[in-house]
Amino acid sequence: MEIPQEVEELRKDLIWARHYLNQYKKLILSGQKRIDKLNEVAPRFFRDLQMIYWDEMIICVAKLMDPHVQGSHKNLSLNILSKLAQENQWAFQNEIDILVDEIIQKAKPIIKRRMKLTAHRDLPTAMGKAVLEDVKIDEIDDVLTLAGEALNIIYLKLKDTTWSWDLISGHDAGELVHYLKYAIIYKDLIEDEQDWVKKSELWQNSRYYNA
Repeated sequence: MEIPQEVEELRKDLIWARHYLNQYKKLILSGQKRIDKLNEVAPRFFRDLQMIYWDEMIICVAKLMDPHVQGSHKNLSLNILSKLAQENQWAFQNEIDILVDEIIQKAKPIIKRRMKLTAHRDLPTAMGKAVLEDVKIDEIDDVLTLAGEALNIIYLKLKDTTWSWDLISGHDAGELVHYLKYAIIYKDLIEDEQDWVKKSELWQNSRYYNA
């Protein structure tokens, strides 16, 4: 049996959501030494980048939880899985329904944050008259993991296969931090070098000297 196109598109959305999560982890959640390194190089820039990734994760996860039908509009979200199961008479519909309900319950704080702060500027929240529940990175991780399980039920039942939901990339936040380490080491060498001629040579020998 063929995988519905809607499921294939959801698969792509989930892969990108997990990509943003993984980049956030590599950049921010890899220990205090890494934070110290980022703060030494460009604290304001990396703070901005942290906030951008955080908001992107909130939006990506919340979009996956949208109702399938909102007024005259239809959304591509996990809620479409129950509709597809019913239309295609999947014997495992109940399994899908239970898991999707669990996912949406777990995602409620994320959905609320998207509605009140990330995608909109809720007045009571902005004025400090309403307090939002904090969203933890583990909650985002759990919701995306369960979403992967829901999609994998379909792939397993229909195609006898499953997916890994991580977008593999060697040129990412981890590699950026790796080269920042070398930049800091180089900076220390330059600062400790007393011979100005040698210091100048160290600078000018780089192929990126004039970049």
